[in-house]
Amino acid sequence: MWACACGSVVGMSLTLSPEASMDQEITRGVFPTATGFAAAQAIAALQLRNIDPVPLLRRAGLAKLDSDGQARRVSAAAQSKLLEYAAEALDDAALGLHLAEQANPRDVGILFYVASGARNVNEAVTLFARYGRIVNEAARIKLIRTPEGCAVELNMSGVPRHSARQNMEFVLAMCLKSLREITGRNLRPSRAAFAHSRNSHLREFDRFFGCSVEFGRAASEGVSSDFLEFSNEVFAIPLITADPKLVLALQPFCDSAAKERSTTQGTMRAAVEGELEKLLPHGKAERHRVADKLALSTRTLARRLASEGTTYEEVVDQLRRSLALQYIKENGISLSQIAWLLGYEGSASFNHAFRRWTGRSPSHARSERQLAPPS
Repeated sequence: MWACACGSVVGMSLTLSPEASMDQEITRGVFPTATGFAAAQAIAALQLRNIDPVPLLRRAGLAKLDSDGQARRVSAAAQSKLLEYAAEALDDAALGLHLAEQANPRDVGILFYVASGARNVNEAVTLFARYGRIVNEAARIKLIRTPEGCAVELNMSGVPRHSARQNMEFVLAMCLKSLREITGRNLRPSRAAFAHSRNSHLREFDRFFGCSVEFGRAASEGVSSDFLEFSNEVFAIPLITADPKLVLALQPFCDSAAKERSTTQGTMRAAVEGELEKLLPHGKAERHRVADKLALSTRTLARRLASEGTTYEEVVDQLRRSLALQYIKENGISLSQIAWLLGYEGSASFNHAFRRWTGRSPSHARSERQLAPPS
C-alpha cells in the first residue's frame, strides 16, 4: 500500500517543515494534529501522476523527513491545505472523494479496528465518534438521535473551514466506506450534507453516497458541520467483522490515546473564520456578532487576534479572498451569487474587492480558467 495510518509514504514520514512557523506550536500542543492518513493518500496520487509533492508540502507547511522509521503527527490544518493544493495540481475538484474511493479503510489504523469489532452499525458509529480524534485531533463527531434514526455530525475545530473542503469530503466518504467494509453491504445514508457550496461533480457524490448529497449548509442553514444521517434499520445492521473481545482489548489503548489528543485548541483566527463563513452569506458578519458567538467581548477578540499578528478586518478580507478564488472555479455559481455568499451588498462591491485582490475582474478570472488547458 502507498500509505499507512501513521502517514508514511514510500518509506518516508511527514512532519512540519523547518520553514513552517507552526512547528513549535504543534510541539506545545497549540494546534490540532493528525496522523497524516489523508495527506499520505494525496501524496500517493501526486506521485502516481509524476507530480513532485515536495513544493506542495512546503507550501502547506509540511515536508518530507529522513527515512527514520518514526511515526509522526502533522498539523491538521496543514494536511487540509495539502489536499486543496493537490486538487489544484491534479485538476481534480473532487479529489477528496476520489482519494476515499481508492483508500483502504484498514490503513486508518486502530480506529478502524476497534470499530470493526462492534456488534452493529450503531456501536461502530459510537466508537468512531468517541475515538475519532485519535486520527485527527480537530475532528468533533456528534451523534444526534432522532425517532427515525441518527445523524453523524462532523465539525473540525481549529482548522479553517474554507481550506478543508477536500478533507471534509474525504473524511465523510471514508466514514461511509468503512461502514460498508465492516457490514459487507452497500449502506446508503438517508441524508448526506456538507456545509460548503459545490456545483460540480454532483452526480459522482450522489453515486458514491447513494442519495442526493446536499451542499451549502453554511449559507442556507447557518451551520458549519457536515453530516450523514442513517435510519434505525441501518443502525441495527450487524457487522461481519464483529469481535467483542477485540473491542475490549483495544479500548484501553484507545481511551488513553483519545485522552492525550483532547487538549488542543487551535487559533483564534481559525475560530473567527469558522463563524464568519456561516455569517457572511446572511450579511451578518459584524465584529460584535462574531464576538458573541465566541463568548468574548469585542475588545478581547481584538486583543487575541492581535496576539496572532492580525486584525478582524484582515481576517474578513483574507477569508473573502480565499472563498472568492474557490467559488470562481464553480461555474454553476453565478458572480452575483458569489457576491451574496461573501456578504457583499451587490456585485459592484464584490468586483471592486476582487480587482484589489487579483488585479482583474471576476468575469475575466473565470473566463481565463475556462480557456486554460487542462493540467
